[in-house]
Amino acid sequence: MTQSLPGWLMHHPSLFLAPRKIAPLSMACILVALATTHAGAQPAQRRAAVPPAPASPVSFTLTGGLGLPAGDLGQQANVGLALGLRGETRLADARWGMRGDVSWDRYDGQGVVTSYQYLALAANLVHHERGGRLYEFGGFGIYHSRVAFVDESSAGDTNLGTQAGIGLQLSDRPPRWFTEFGFTSAFTSGRSSLWFPLRVGLRF
Repeated sequence: MTQSLPGWLMHHPSLFLAPRKIAPLSMACILVALATTHAGAQPAQRRAAVPPAPASPVSFTLTGGLGLPAGDLGQQANVGLALGLRGETRLADARWGMRGDVSWDRYDGQGVVTSYQYLALAANLVHHERGGRLYEFGGFGIYHSRVAFVDESSAGDTNLGTQAGIGLQLSDRPPRWFTEFGFTSAFTSGRSSLWFPLRVGLRF
């Protein structure tokens, strides 16, 4: 019978042979220790589910949605249009990935400004939560901005920028729809170019 007992219990046979001498609290501690030992032997895979990697090493995405301007842009522009094309791949750890984004955002202006447009090329690091549906992203990019005026003239420049956000995968089977909410800041000179894109996309 002692062969099935833990080693520490075999070195203290009095605990097994004389249970009447053990206080109820001590017996409870023994049972908790046995349960903890059994739980610790369970495979690590059951405690830390890793999001599945896509079948293809590279996935492509089309996105569309609205941009909510803020800061100086929010005072001079209305709600805009946000379009994007992406390519994403997973890293050695399936919870992490790299993403390249090409995006175009346009906002109708006010007063003498007809529109604000931003064409960007960005790189993002993506972190997928356990289960694979929820993810976060953040990175930097190059933003070419152009302001069009009512007299048909325009002005443009190119600057660095940053973006970050959170997304939710809505389906695991094709078509794989998802939604995202993010923050974008283009470091334009003379004014702040901030907006919050709200997107819906299709990953294929």
